[in-house]
Amino acid sequence: MVKMNKKDLALFCYPWDVIDEGYDSIIDAVKRSGLNAIYITVNYHSGMFFLPHSKKRKIYFPEPGALYFNPSSWHNNHSFQSPISNLTENWSQFWEELSNQCKKNNIKLCAWMLGTHNSGIGNNYPNTSVYNAWGDPITHSLCPFNSDVVDHFVNLSRDVVNLGVFDKILIESLEYLPLRHGHHHEVIGVDFSADIDFIMSLNFSNKCLETLKQKNIDGEMIRNWVKKTTDDYFNQKTNKEVMNWSDFQSILDGEFWNYYLAREESITNINTLAVNELRKDKNLKIGLVDFGPLYPLGPNNQRWQNGVNLNSLLPLIDEIHPTFYFADLDLIKEKYDVYKKVLNNKVEMIPAMRTILPQVSNQLDLKNQLQVFNKDASGFSFYNYSFMNYENLDWINQSLSENGDI
Repeated sequence: MVKMNKKDLALFCYPWDVIDEGYDSIIDAVKRSGLNAIYITVNYHSGMFFLPHSKKRKIYFPEPGALYFNPSSWHNNHSFQSPISNLTENWSQFWEELSNQCKKNNIKLCAWMLGTHNSGIGNNYPNTSVYNAWGDPITHSLCPFNSDVVDHFVNLSRDVVNLGVFDKILIESLEYLPLRHGHHHEVIGVDFSADIDFIMSLNFSNKCLETLKQKNIDGEMIRNWVKKTTDDYFNQKTNKEVMNWSDFQSILDGEFWNYYLAREESITNINTLAVNELRKDKNLKIGLVDFGPLYPLGPNNQRWQNGVNLNSLLPLIDEIHPTFYFADLDLIKEKYDVYKKVLNNKVEMIPAMRTILPQVSNQLDLKNQLQVFNKDASGFSFYNYSFMNYENLDWINQSLSENGDI
């Protein structure tokens, strides 16, 4: 793997951590961990978060889909608007002061930019969402065939660059989401195989179907196939082999694969346009969070089931941030052995480490996980200060020290 002279060692956090606890607290947390960078959200989707060390609150519900900066004039004129967070009345001052504090302490300030995973927009403007084969809006997942959705993220990228305070932009979730998401009170009371899970997540929004028609792809036939295949699985208890990538390429005499490639193209397109805006600052490094190792179908060369094709996206970026969010060390090793072949030394690799339960319960867990990647990794990032006890910061420092990274 490509390696840097000095490892990029970063702590994920949120604006509310800084606002609630003060600039010094997040700077101290980075130092206590032995790290040299912060990844902080400039926008976010939704959640219910328990904050163990906050003295201001213990439970926080972020404003769904909020922006943590003041957008430029495009925002008021756009067909839909994200709310601007009310955590502070002066976002410009917030970013300026955080930037100054980071510079004083030789800490890199990096924007963590969320993509089409956005229930705030999807719930308020359901026409922007992915729609499944049955016409159900999947409101936590925005449709990248929708030109207004694409335009939103292009403008967001431009505004983030124009803040002028970041050393790096880390892009997350410009992709399709899986069916299982952990949505609010999500109940899935039956089991089903990975292939059925996948096809039930597929997008058939009006914008998607319009694009397919322009490409002479029969979207209605594919949608009907998804519905029949799924109904047969659940209602007739069809016993069949789990479909794999080879099967998907031949279904409906290849028409399904034509659909898949158009779906993939929508993800490549939105990522390309966003990165093109980010590249207008020649000094910015650009990273991409890769959830591919979590997906049950596994890789198809450099493709994942979320529509990401690394063969298309790796040339756009400087570093990849794969996620191995598993508690089982042997499973992490197994997934990483596969991932090394997928990545094939193309860019710097900075694994994202989920340094909270259930993935990490003590310092030894973290140390052992880091050792899986250590000889290949150009750095590590640690998720997430907001959810950690202070002792987790010490686990990071001790693990990195014992592994020779600091």
